[in-house]
Amino acid sequence: MTVSALGRVNVTSPGTSVPLSSDPSKRAAKILIQMIPGLSSKAYVGVSGMNRATLAGVIRVLWPNPGGGISDQFFLESSDGSNSLYLSHYHLDMDVAGEGALISYWTA
Repeated sequence: MTVSALGRVNVTSPGTSVPLSSDPSKRAAKILIQMIPGLSSKAYVGVSGMNRATLAGVIRVLWPNPGGGISDQFFLESSDGSNSLYLSHYHLDMDVAGEGALISYWTA
């Protein structure tokens, strides 16, 4: 497996989710979404069209870590280990404008 780090993916406007990648063909076997220590916003991980207010389409809510220490994270993995997860199918939303999460992914 090869790991790639997208780095910090930010949300410009809360309530308007952003895809983990703008490339619709980028696929992975595993995806890791991790909170960044020192930020104050909750992160919402879900699918296109998700609504953080009603939680429709939200897969996981990650809690902020303003004081440092261990950061909340979410790990997705394809069931057969193949590159069947499209990064553009997964979205991120935040409660605070300009905040985001660290995104890494693995390809087989």
